[in-house]
Amino acid sequence: MTKKKTTVSKEKKKAWDLFSIYIRLRDCKRTTRGFEYAYCVTCGETYHFKQLQGGHFLPGRHNSVLFDERNCHAQCHGCNMFKQGNTVKYFRFMQKEYGDKIIEELERLDRETKQFKIYELLELQDEFKKKIEGLK
Repeated sequence: MTKKKTTVSKEKKKAWDLFSIYIRLRDCKRTTRGFEYAYCVTCGETYHFKQLQGGHFLPGRHNSVLFDERNCHAQCHGCNMFKQGNTVKYFRFMQKEYGDKIIEELERLDRETKQFKIYELLELQDEFKKKIEGLK
């Protein structure tokens, strides 16, 4: 039996799927103390876990900040997609939650180039699986 060859893009997708679950569960627990509902970080409305997305503060999904937990929070589809992140309200949240120093650090990281290796993405997948289990 031969092992099926994987690719960076396949493993990145798997890592992102786990990261998104973790972010949404983290924010459910943080905002409603349960695992079914969370507040959208930008509009403040309550949504079911399945209606939420992992919305990035700094857009573009650059590898250097793609999996940074400070750069991603639960957002409703309307804010994340139709309002392109609802950036003004997201900025206000980030200032209140993290302060300018972290925002500046994320901006600096966002300018860096990061190329993922398959082993790094597999490690990230394991990390997010553990974090998901750790929330429960």
